[in-house]
Amino acid sequence: MKLRTWATWLAGTAMTFLLAACGGGGSGGSSSPSTPAATTPLTFTVKMSTTSGEVGVGRTLTISALAVDSNGVDVSGNTVFTWSSADNGIATVEPVAATPANAVVRGIATGTTNVQVVATVRNADNTTTTLPAQTATMTVVPASAVSYSLSIPHTNLSMSDGQELPVKVSLVDSNGNDVSASVNSWAWASSATAVQVTASQNSATLKASNSSTTAAVTADVSVSVTAPDGRAIGGVIVVTVAKNGSATYRVVTTRLGQPVDALQVLNDHPAKFTSRVLRNDGQDVTADFDGTWTYTATSPTLSTAEAAGTHDATVSSSLAKGTGPVQSTLTVTAVSTKLSVRPAAALSVTENPTWTLVDDNQQPLTLLLMPAIPVEVTARMKHLGDDAQYTACKDWAWDKTGPVSLTPSMLMLPHQVRATGTAAGDFTITATCTVVADNTPLKLVFVGTVK
Repeated sequence: MKLRTWATWLAGTAMTFLLAACGGGGSGGSSSPSTPAATTPLTFTVKMSTTSGEVGVGRTLTISALAVDSNGVDVSGNTVFTWSSADNGIATVEPVAATPANAVVRGIATGTTNVQVVATVRNADNTTTTLPAQTATMTVVPASAVSYSLSIPHTNLSMSDGQELPVKVSLVDSNGNDVSASVNSWAWASSATAVQVTASQNSATLKASNSSTTAAVTADVSVSVTAPDGRAIGGVIVVTVAKNGSATYRVVTTRLGQPVDALQVLNDHPAKFTSRVLRNDGQDVTADFDGTWTYTATSPTLSTAEAAGTHDATVSSSLAKGTGPVQSTLTVTAVSTKLSVRPAAALSVTENPTWTLVDDNQQPLTLLLMPAIPVEVTARMKHLGDDAQYTACKDWAWDKTGPVSLTPSMLMLPHQVRATGTAAGDFTITATCTVVADNTPLKLVFVGTVK
């Protein structure tokens, strides 16, 4: 035992001399003791998705906030959001219990007020950081007036160095109609050189830049538009450019093969959409997100069911017919057992819009070329979820793209046409009309294939 102890002491002494000769094991070649590298403390920011918006008296609008740390990590789950309205006589604001980062603004009386959120982040050591208040200007319009809001699918977007990413927002009215094409006053801007913006109308291309291999950088991409009623509507997308070499992910949502960020859902007419996940190199990596995805709605009358083995979702409303419209947000979050990231996308949902057109056909449509059998296509009128006569709309018009011809229906009714395939391929059929009561323009697009 003594011999073993003596040998151990000799080995330890030899190792001490060896370390001293090599600078004590430090990286700088000095014999002085090394000190641990300083850790840069995290800082936090909070942003509201809406900077200016409007809502009707007696109606609601969902707005959201986002808290991120200096690495671009979403820390909203560790944050307490305190919402308030400067004038509850004009508009109230209440947090959504299931998702406190969301709040519902309700119009009380016509006028303008500010809605504010204060975020308090809980740090890893259980201390808290309270961030400066963020404010949005809300205008309340009469109950009979059409109001407008921005539908922004990604209020928190992750990108990588050199990546170019197309983004699109929509101007949606209180009926859930996309009226983006009816205005041309769109303005985009970036708060930092980390993200450059090239825009046309409501679509833009973001280009990310970050050469650092150790730190992420962020930029706020703002978008604003003058709505048809002359009021300014604005929002913000928080973009994080990950440290160089990191992969980033985003959820994209489509309906009938086309990108979608807004849905209309009626009591007896559910809406369907599909979600998938794309990596920053454009690869579809949905299969890597093999956990249980979540579908969180800010409206208690909305529910979402996912088809087994897919991410095809059906959104239903239990809002009673004759009531509405109700506007809310549905957030889709992709979950993985392999990756720690949880990308998400948000859709604006309008339940029981005041006026809308719905399809009376199973979509997508399928037309046979041989034999070329015509199919009756019908656009049905709805008012607050109830059936309405087609005579409630005027100036009915039908248009098409692709290998399909349109002829009057058998009964010569303006809200119906007969569609016949003329060659193999994809097509669209669009029905438009104007509501007699309030001149609201309506549009319904059918998609299909000729085989």
